[in-house]
Amino acid sequence: MRISSLACSISLVSKEKDLKNAAERYMRETRKDVDRRIDEIRADLQGKGPEAVEKAEKSLNDLKEDLQSRLQTGLQDGYDEIQGKFDDEVEAGRKEVREHPLLAVGAAVAAGLILGMLLGNRKD
Repeated sequence: MRISSLACSISLVSKEKDLKNAAERYMRETRKDVDRRIDEIRADLQGKGPEAVEKAEKSLNDLKEDLQSRLQTGLQDGYDEIQGKFDDEVEAGRKEVREHPLLAVGAAVAAGLILGMLLGNRKD
């Protein structure tokens, strides 16, 4: 069994969580920024009359919806890419186990023994 394949799978899981959190944080910050800018434009338009405010409101709402749609699509595409890489790594690990079952069992036993020794010898 390739240890590097397992390590890569673990790394991909961690990167997936980090990417998802970063993307969600970026999306929240972008929404706040868009909302702030919309409020600034509304304030500027108040003195120009109700028709100008209505037209600007419609344009800004359309822009906001478009931006949210693009962000959501970008997040989904990034998530799908990472999910695909993770699935590929899991399948590679499974293939290694099928090709070398005794090595996989030996590695699992060794890991269990090491963990047992580390956790079992505590005298607290």
